[in-house]
Amino acid sequence: MRCTNCGCENDDNLYICQNCGSPLYSEDEPVKTDDATKVFGIPEGEKTPPVRSNSERLEREREEAKKKQQIIIIVVLAVVFIAIVAGIIIAIARGNNKTPETPVPSVTVTQEIETTTEKTTAATTTTTTEPTTTTTTTTTTTTTTTEAVKTFDVTTTANDGGETEGDGSYELGENCTVIARPDDGYSFDGWYKSGKKVSSNTAYTFTVTDNTTLQAVFTIINEEPVEDGGVDTIDDEN
Repeated sequence: MRCTNCGCENDDNLYICQNCGSPLYSEDEPVKTDDATKVFGIPEGEKTPPVRSNSERLEREREEAKKKQQIIIIVVLAVVFIAIVAGIIIAIARGNNKTPETPVPSVTVTQEIETTTEKTTAATTTTTTEPTTTTTTTTTTTTTTTEAVKTFDVTTTANDGGETEGDGSYELGENCTVIARPDDGYSFDGWYKSGKKVSSNTAYTFTVTDNTTLQAVFTIINEEPVEDGGVDTIDDEN
């Protein structure tokens, strides 16, 4: 039978629409004996139950429909509750089984850069931690000032009777060699510094530590006098 309210097809044994719940028969319409037999499933020839009015049947079917809806709602709520409880249990179990993270040791890399006139040291520190990586860079610059090399003057002098060479400017700690050259008829006596004899060699080598003045002293070679009686003479014999 088609519902006059929603148009849904229903079984002929029903008195209310299974879709919208509207009555399929008028409440004042009497119920036939064969209809009662169909509703209650009693075979023909057996005693049929007392026939009720359409309004009683409609009310009974409405109550049965409400009970079915209540049962369906209860089942749905029970399924949802079980799903929530299961989700909470799974989350707690995963939290208890979580393995603590192992810290990763930091790695330090140091690089040094040197130049001839300026020394620069660059220290680079890289700290690596999983899952986060942090890089810290520290640069230290050291400036070396080169002092000017000290130089000293070496001066040589000589009295009459010879000449010298080797004087000039020398760096601190450098070796200097001075040479005395006597003239003919003169001999070299020695090198003197501040009136003190420091060497008797014509070639004198020393380490320069300050401004130095050296004097070369030459002495004349004395000729032995010739005595008159000491000279042999030869007389010519005639």
